[in-house]
Amino acid sequence: MLRHLKFSKTKFAALAMLSLGLHAGLSTPVYSQTKPAKKYTKPLEGPNLDGPIVAGRGSDIAQTETDKAAPGDIAYGAYQRGYYLTALNLALPLADSGDPAAQTLIGELYWNGFGVARDRKKAIEWYEFAANAGNREAQFIYGNLLLRGQFIKEDKTAGEAFLRKAAESGHARAQFNFAQIITARRPTWSGFKAALPWYEKAAESGLADAQYAMSNIYAEARGVTFNDDKKARFWLEKSANNGYDSAQVELGIWYANGRGGEKSEQQALFWFARAASKGNVIAQNRLARMYSFGVGTKVDDVRAGAWHVLARRAGFSDSVMDRRFATLSKINKQRAIELANRLTKRVGS
Repeated sequence: MLRHLKFSKTKFAALAMLSLGLHAGLSTPVYSQTKPAKKYTKPLEGPNLDGPIVAGRGSDIAQTETDKAAPGDIAYGAYQRGYYLTALNLALPLADSGDPAAQTLIGELYWNGFGVARDRKKAIEWYEFAANAGNREAQFIYGNLLLRGQFIKEDKTAGEAFLRKAAESGHARAQFNFAQIITARRPTWSGFKAALPWYEKAAESGLADAQYAMSNIYAEARGVTFNDDKKARFWLEKSANNGYDSAQVELGIWYANGRGGEKSEQQALFWFARAASKGNVIAQNRLARMYSFGVGTKVDDVRAGAWHVLARRAGFSDSVMDRRFATLSKINKQRAIELANRLTKRVGS
């Protein structure tokens, strides 16, 4: 902890700037640097609508789990193993008989060009059949296509209706996107209050974006009567543990400042490192500062320099770290650059 350290006035001032920079959030830094993106932009300034995706295990593309020998399961099993033509041949008779899961599967095959020539028009036809038949995965996909006017005439009213149907059926991403539509239409306290149940359902399903949004809602009292830092940190930790890098860097800030719970510079370092390894440049800059000033760890000029180099390469400016890097010995500068080059190959992988 900082209170156990002895340091000069210069070091104290630098550490104070680190703490203030963390506490102030990422939109109003106290030192000279490129202004980063606003806090919580991704989940709250939507709608950021996901397009068609290849569904995973448990998707509505699959048949019931109780009947493992069902033809639909065999078709989906072939799809998972990459036997796309087999999956298509197995799914077609089911789809023709009105099976919405098989129809969605065929839509995926044509959309992605798996085993067949890519045909977005034909894929959309199958998605539409399945969506009208009640398949929530197809409703989510087809609704998004209508909302964006992607390969189809835009129809926001119909798109929103399909998205809501998918959300009401328990589709987590649809719940999150539907909440985004509400808040985009009404970016007010009452708008967030109306969207809150949908954000909450998606968050409880384990969707990291929604968990991050819930953290913001409770931290900033959007749609709730009072801010609640403990609840905000609860959701922030959920999102961070689910791999959302914006939540990881924010959680590092909260640990650094003791907001919503214990203060721990070591935990701040841990979460900055997690986010930095995914390419988050703000985390890379914070990590460079912590290594440079020995916050939560021992001073390590080479590591500090390496993370600073990575952040600079990504366009993040920090005059304090520029000056500290300039004071390094020639050999340590070279080591930092070499380490940065090695980290570049691993970051985001």
